[in-house]
Amino acid sequence: MSDSICPSYRLRLFQSVDLVGSTAFKARYSGWESGSPNPIWVTQIQHFYREFPKILDANFGRLKSLDVPPRPGDRAPSVWKTIGDEIIFCCRLNSLEHLANCTRAFMKALEDYGVQLDGFDRRLDVKGASWVAAFPAPNVSVDIASIRSPDEFQSSSTEQADEQDELRADKNPSEFDFLGQHIDAGFRSARMSSSDSLSMSLELAYLLAEAAHRRLLDGAVFRYHGRQSLKGVLNDRPYPMITIDMERKDSRRAVLQTERDITGSTPASPHHLINFLQSFMKDEGVEEPLLPRSGAQIADHVPSYVKYRETWENVREELEQRTEGESQAAMASEDGQDSLPPEINEALEMSMEINPSNPEESSSIPNGGAGSGS
Repeated sequence: MSDSICPSYRLRLFQSVDLVGSTAFKARYSGWESGSPNPIWVTQIQHFYREFPKILDANFGRLKSLDVPPRPGDRAPSVWKTIGDEIIFCCRLNSLEHLANCTRAFMKALEDYGVQLDGFDRRLDVKGASWVAAFPAPNVSVDIASIRSPDEFQSSSTEQADEQDELRADKNPSEFDFLGQHIDAGFRSARMSSSDSLSMSLELAYLLAEAAHRRLLDGAVFRYHGRQSLKGVLNDRPYPMITIDMERKDSRRAVLQTERDITGSTPASPHHLINFLQSFMKDEGVEEPLLPRSGAQIADHVPSYVKYRETWENVREELEQRTEGESQAAMASEDGQDSLPPEINEALEMSMEINPSNPEESSSIPNGGAGSGS
């Protein structure tokens, strides 16, 4: 236990891609494919699961030609889990530049795969959603790969996670589940996503607006859609809904722009978005996510993390004291020194000297006074 290290503060990015129109697509292609035991739609769904992660990874790899290429420690998002026709990716963020590059790669993957779907069935499309979550607090990582039985789960739930556990979650997110308020908010805010809009949580919108303001995400067009109540998020108080334009077809972009001219809808500037979200988070008591520029140290003074670290250190100290006490008790038991208190052991030794239990020693004691006088 003494070798364990308190987990460092970290932000993880979650990116969700979902097939749009998949239910109707399955109905249209429910017939059996020639030479296959599966309906025709199965092949396309399998293609989605197989090819989209490859496209995302390839796009992240191509970012080396940018003015701010990925640093050696920057990982591309990898698959966390699949839910129905949805793939969710995850990666630990190292810097604002890393976040911008992950977002660029994801947006380009959505566009590239959407173009592929256009060539197969124009009624099938993809939509994306993204959010960030802070660990080890207020969100938690649960190691599900090592749990095989209820007994193992109960045992693992009583152990204290350390930095090595979080590093494994950074490297292999598919072996972990991630739970907490930021994860819930991310899934809830994803309802604003569509084939022409990338939705995001308010914390991610704040970071991406900062990236755009610093010219790390040129070309991103933000839209503010007002506030909506999301079940279980911010105590059901209205939540800011923010998206980035994703429409890839010129003709449809023209339609959307004309419609926005009629309604008076304009893009949200990164500068104004930053100011609004800062004010909103302060008013609602939402912690600002911490993500520095590349090369800078991530600060760890977030209140929830400070409290977590203090509690973690206290628990570690208690566990070490308990372990040391149990170890000393076990060693004493092996030596036969802790079976009875010292004063009782001393009394027993004195009793043994007066009335030894060894038969041979008892036979050597002379008979009582009556016998000797006979």
